[in-house]
Amino acid sequence: MDDQTWLPVGTRILDFLTRFSVTADEMTADRLSRMRSAVPMRPPYTWVVGTPHRGVRSEDHRITVRDGHELTVRVHRPASAERLPLLLHFHGGGFVIGHVGIYDPYLTRIAAAARAVVVTVAYRMAPEYRAPQAALDCRDACTWALDHAEEIGARTDAVGVTGDSAGGNLAAGIAQHLRDEAFVGLRHQALVYPAPDLTERELDDLQTLDQRYPILTPAMLRSFRGLYLGDDADDRDPVLSPAHGDLTGLPPALVQTAQLDPLRPDGAAYADALRAAGVEVRQTNYRGAPHGFLNFPGLAPAAEPALQELVGELRHHLHEADR
Repeated sequence: MDDQTWLPVGTRILDFLTRFSVTADEMTADRLSRMRSAVPMRPPYTWVVGTPHRGVRSEDHRITVRDGHELTVRVHRPASAERLPLLLHFHGGGFVIGHVGIYDPYLTRIAAAARAVVVTVAYRMAPEYRAPQAALDCRDACTWALDHAEEIGARTDAVGVTGDSAGGNLAAGIAQHLRDEAFVGLRHQALVYPAPDLTERELDDLQTLDQRYPILTPAMLRSFRGLYLGDDADDRDPVLSPAHGDLTGLPPALVQTAQLDPLRPDGAAYADALRAAGVEVRQTNYRGAPHGFLNFPGLAPAAEPALQELVGELRHHLHEADR
């Protein structure tokens, strides 16, 4: 399905920003820290990213994971007297940058429209913490959410996983993990411009086209991959590259990709592999949209239809048992 293209002014702004971007391994510790900070929820930022939904309560919890480290988990819950489906979200940023607060407008809208409790986790990032730490933190956050479902007003018989970019990798991995753990409540996986394959591959066909990819370029992809995996990780390990795992028995999937995104082929290939494994898949490529477009609806006309599609799939699959 094709959707609306970018407004010309939006494309010019993003092209301008991309010219000033650097690869992650060129960033100083101070710049990395700034890239991991929350966006202030006031203009002009909210003109681009939107504002949190007023009908959703957001609350932070501190949880202790398997190695004794403390993580922040943020819970978004719409007002409701009943227990609601649980949606586990994992943020993007190449395993290197990002902040759960940037997703407040996006996730509170999903929580309200899909009638779900959304749980997102501030997992540890590279280069301070290399693979598979992010995946292990997400597993522990998933366990916490399921164990504390009653406390946060969520159901464990209607669970979904979702994530964008690196978070799409983590969400796909959690779906496989829950299947392997024989968890029967997983109903859906929504993978937004995901990066399910971290194996080292030739990107020569993309290298000369960096100017076509605002926000995320092939050079940045290689940089993020190197910082996360380091020198010792097995890039074919399904914990790190879900595309190389067993895809049978997984729940229905929505895979959303963006035309002007070097990750588009990976998302499309994963959707094809899921179908070949017998998984129900809805795949949508948004014409003219760059990587990350769902997080800046003020610039991306495609963001609204993509969000509505995602919400529709979540409502269908997570509330299916209610019908």
